[in-house]
Amino acid sequence: MRKLSKTKILTAVCILGSGLAAGNASAAICDSASTSTETSLQDVFNGITTGGSSSVTANTDCLADSNDSNWSVSGTGLSGTTMIIEIAGQASSNTFGIYDSTNSSISIQLFDGAASAGSQVVMSIKNDGSVEINLTATGTVFAGNSFGYYMDTINGTFYSDTSLNGDLFDHMLAYQGTGDEITVGNNAPGKWSANEYILAWEDLPEGISDKDYNDMVLIVESVNPAVVPVPAAVWLFGSGLLGLVGVARRKKA
Repeated sequence: MRKLSKTKILTAVCILGSGLAAGNASAAICDSASTSTETSLQDVFNGITTGGSSSVTANTDCLADSNDSNWSVSGTGLSGTTMIIEIAGQASSNTFGIYDSTNSSISIQLFDGAASAGSQVVMSIKNDGSVEINLTATGTVFAGNSFGYYMDTINGTFYSDTSLNGDLFDHMLAYQGTGDEITVGNNAPGKWSANEYILAWEDLPEGISDKDYNDMVLIVESVNPAVVPVPAAVWLFGSGLLGLVGVARRKKA
């Protein structure tokens, strides 16, 4: 049998690691499977963009599902959220908020059913995990600066972390700003910057969903999505191979 050099084994480990990591951060569904005849998510993007043509493509440019589960407030210490549009049939009862990424039962509502295009709220998380809304203490304490977004509907509560959804379906798509000039509600035009993300929600369970992701669309700013770590199994596997290489070299010596 032909012997493999240590270099070749290391190369194989690296390839395997990158492959597994890529699989763990696979692309999201986006809205390509939509069966809705309502205003499309792409139309929403185009509608808020100066000139009417967004550089963001709704069908392909969403973050991978594994990359939009958990979020943190950036160094500014404040994160603003602005409602763009809500087309859902039960818009008057849908609510939106954040939850502690370590315990989804600890949550804070940001918008109720009365919110409309241009509605805004500011959120911050302090050193001790206490959460403030519009610079007022809420009395709610998170484990730290790590949270997820949720949408509560008459059909249940859906989370940015897909594993928490009863139907295990991705109900939220996130899109990062590319510098387009946009206008949201009656606010002055401004750049859709890289630290701003549009969150697009589907409010129906997978079995009856039209997958249009236009039921509630918001833009959040001064936040960072979670970084997906390389699975521990990759490094364990690599360590095992290197250990075998060491044993083989000792035997040969």
